[in-house]
Amino acid sequence: MTENNTTQRLNIEAVKRIAETVRTTLGPLGMDKMMVDGGGNVIVTNDGATILRELDTAHPAAKMVVEVSKMQEANAYDGTTSTVVLASSMLANSENLFIKGLHPNVVIKGYAAARNMAIEYLESMPDAEGDLQSIAKTAITGKSLETSEDRVADLCVETIEAVGDAREVKTLAAPGGSLAVSYLFRGVVLNKDFIGGGDEFNNWSNEDGVEVLLLNGGLTEGKDSTNVSVQVSDANSYSQVQAIGRDKLLAASKAVVSSGANVVLCRDAIHDTAIAYLRKQGISVVQRVPESTMRRLSNELGTPTHMFPDATSTTGTAFISRETYNDVPYLFLHAQNKEATLVLFGATQSTLDEIQRGFDDALGVVSLIENGDSMRYGGGSTYLAIAMHLRANASEVGGRAQMAIEAFADALEAIPATIAENAGFDPLDTILEMRHKRANMQIDDTMPQFYGPDVEKGGVREMKGVLEPTSLIRSAINGATEVASAILRIDDVIGRRGAE
Repeated sequence: MTENNTTQRLNIEAVKRIAETVRTTLGPLGMDKMMVDGGGNVIVTNDGATILRELDTAHPAAKMVVEVSKMQEANAYDGTTSTVVLASSMLANSENLFIKGLHPNVVIKGYAAARNMAIEYLESMPDAEGDLQSIAKTAITGKSLETSEDRVADLCVETIEAVGDAREVKTLAAPGGSLAVSYLFRGVVLNKDFIGGGDEFNNWSNEDGVEVLLLNGGLTEGKDSTNVSVQVSDANSYSQVQAIGRDKLLAASKAVVSSGANVVLCRDAIHDTAIAYLRKQGISVVQRVPESTMRRLSNELGTPTHMFPDATSTTGTAFISRETYNDVPYLFLHAQNKEATLVLFGATQSTLDEIQRGFDDALGVVSLIENGDSMRYGGGSTYLAIAMHLRANASEVGGRAQMAIEAFADALEAIPATIAENAGFDPLDTILEMRHKRANMQIDDTMPQFYGPDVEKGGVREMKGVLEPTSLIRSAINGATEVASAILRIDDVIGRRGAE
């Protein structure tokens, strides 16, 4: 074996090892992984993205696969394990092609043609029948959320319909409760408390709401929106500057009172003198609110943020409640239903972390459909349908590249085969039965029937209600093909000179 062949083989083996780490997590009955760091911190998960992100990977080819899995998560929210399994299968199948005498460039050309044919066929498939709840349930299948899948699915749909984009969803994760009582709060939740515990809060009447003033600056002596620096030459001058600072602070505090505010939320710090003055006037104060939260508060209230209070400062009307979870206080502010916060509960922090990961996946795929993506049948059924199409049309390419197309088709079938194997059933028998069903499928109006592994009884079943976004499958095929082709182009690994 030549040195170049050896390099390719080692690269492929590195990718296969990475894939073996996550492939057992694929499907409804996939297994979990326990990950332990040097400090003894433990993560238990079957989320492929999390596993790959936490792996200590040294081999450059393996790192390339990890990077493509990150892109899959960023683009499609889910399907990272499928992407890695696909890439590994493409590379493993290429070894057999090398033995038959195919040059890597021929394999790469064939894989590119197969990818184009696969995506074209994927796009031409009729849309699957189903709803957003089914999309969410498919995403959480095999995860810790499955015990409350109906509640989780409804909550995911409600959240995306309220927020629109999964990336805009804000979450409060509180350990010590049940997943079943998680809910969507229409407003903003602050991981903050009133200074001094907010005794004034108990004197409010929330029946008609309270007035909230947003300050994007702070209330401190010698500081205002201009943030001017003053140099002093002697003690007398310093005393004068202090007096000016106190006067400005008093004027600002009086402006807050004049605004009619019951609550002041500040981006920066508030001087103790101002705190005492405002609390004496029955005004509750929160300081050091993150800038991103201030923007959400401004949107929810429909009022601007002020750098420094004056006679023109405006307030917004809101309803505020104070809740405590695990001895940690939170403020819940509701006004105009423009913002939303997903409140999640879990028995332990580790459980809650896994719940959060599952919600992230489900929210993401629901968001894709809500924003115009189409649906395809899951359980590996769409991958098999594409594989059969590629085999039927491989001869159109001609030459040895068609052998690569057939190898590509075999790689696509690794998805349903792995799902069946992880459920304890024979993968070959499952694939053969799926092919038979697909070849003899019955047409119901214009909708073909898609079959995938029956993970409960063995054999195959129709994949009604098992749905995935089209873009998830497209992204997985594209990402796997690109990284496999990139690795096949490498015929040597050369050490770089380090920075001097």
